[in-house]
Amino acid sequence: MLIMPNIFIYGGCVVRDSYQLIKDQAGTSGYVARQSIISAANRPADVGLVELDSPFQTRMLRSDIESSFLHDLRRAAEKTDLLLMDFHVDRSGIYRLRNDAFLTPSQELTKSKIIQTRQDAVKIDLGTERHTQLWTNAAKRLVSKLEQFGLKEKTLIINSPWAEYDSSGNPFGSFNGRAVKEVSDHISSLTRILENMGLDRVTMPKEIAVAPVDHKWGSGPYHFSEEAMRWVGQKALGKLNC
Repeated sequence: MLIMPNIFIYGGCVVRDSYQLIKDQAGTSGYVARQSIISAANRPADVGLVELDSPFQTRMLRSDIESSFLHDLRRAAEKTDLLLMDFHVDRSGIYRLRNDAFLTPSQELTKSKIIQTRQDAVKIDLGTERHTQLWTNAAKRLVSKLEQFGLKEKTLIINSPWAEYDSSGNPFGSFNGRAVKEVSDHISSLTRILENMGLDRVTMPKEIAVAPVDHKWGSGPYHFSEEAMRWVGQKALGKLNC
């Protein structure tokens, strides 16, 4: 009987949605979303038990609070044939708490009202020198762990520059008050840091980085077309030699 390879999915809708197109050719060994590697590479936050309406959202927020990614990856390493990653989660920067703990800005974090009750929470924006330094340090720890787990050569980073226009030609303009291209370029520069540390990175061609107006998650600069998702899926299968 043919045994399917397993993919550990880290990131947002780019890697998650692309996997849905190849799930008949690969299983999953894990899934972590809405957790920056800055959070993952540092100590857990001293936050009490949280409950949201959605069990999935509760699980993702708790994982971020617990800085779980590297621990989850270690447990899944032996059955992981590919670590597939995107980094759009970093688009809103990071929150720093006391004792060098971090929380990833997300809809779940906003719903939880954790930040509103923390006087020690300091927002560090994407693209600032401090954020880049924190992210680079986290990247070094990530790569060290990948080497330790035997996953460095099994990792594929998807760099997917944001669409500046939707499929009807309407410009997205800004994201959180910043130009879409500026945010996208900062995220791409983060993925380049990991590439320079020896990880495999592929960049989505601009001509297929199209954002449909009728996307199932809503129109947005990082909600790409099915063609783009097929491209990501094929890159994943290529890395697996499927």
